[in-house]
Amino acid sequence: MNEIVAETAPDALNGSASSPDLVVSAIERGILYGRFVPGQRLIEADLTRDLKVSRGPVREALKRLAAEGVVALTPRRGAYIRALTRIEVLDLLQVLQAIMRLAVGMAAARIRRDRSSKQHGYAEKLANAYELLKNQGASGDRVLQSIARTRFYDAILEIAGNRELVRINPVVPTQILRMQVHSFLPQQTHQRQFDDYQRLYNALIAGDPKQAKWVVSLHIRRSRIQMLHLSDEAFAPAQEH
Repeated sequence: MNEIVAETAPDALNGSASSPDLVVSAIERGILYGRFVPGQRLIEADLTRDLKVSRGPVREALKRLAAEGVVALTPRRGAYIRALTRIEVLDLLQVLQAIMRLAVGMAAARIRRDRSSKQHGYAEKLANAYELLKNQGASGDRVLQSIARTRFYDAILEIAGNRELVRINPVVPTQILRMQVHSFLPQQTHQRQFDDYQRLYNALIAGDPKQAKWVVSLHIRRSRIQMLHLSDEAFAPAQEH
């Protein structure tokens, strides 16, 4: 089994803890690892069975995720992973640009300082994450590619060393966005994105904060422009919420 997919197995979670926190964590992991996609219904009976919890914690978790905009609760459809509107996508990318611009600058500086002593192994950590990203880029599997992207950005945030950046980073909405628009993007866009990741990796490994900030800003700015022109079919209708 692929090392990434293996992490989605039910026994990778602590199924004995009957709490809303467990259910929230399981659903978020399901989104991050492609088990749950935008528009997919979340069946209470399936969640209680898979996570070995009662309906109470499941319902509390769904309410919490609905309040965060991750899940929609409707009388007719029940609970489902909600897709993002175009405005939400543009807002999300604007926030991501600010977060990642700061993160890559800090990460590049720390990699540069660690280069001589190699005490923390920042360069090796980033290289491992980038190698996974590069390999999955050639796989053609959108789920594995998206997971590898998350791992790459997680490595950057970890190296940056700012816990608040990690806390406010909108990981789950970003994954929803990736899964939501993937099929609407032309193949050349996917290739350009992976070219951007290589340029970003090169700037980080070189310990060049200025170049790293420029690359990540350009990368996300291009994405925002593309979202402006993408078909309405790629987004949830504005009146959904």
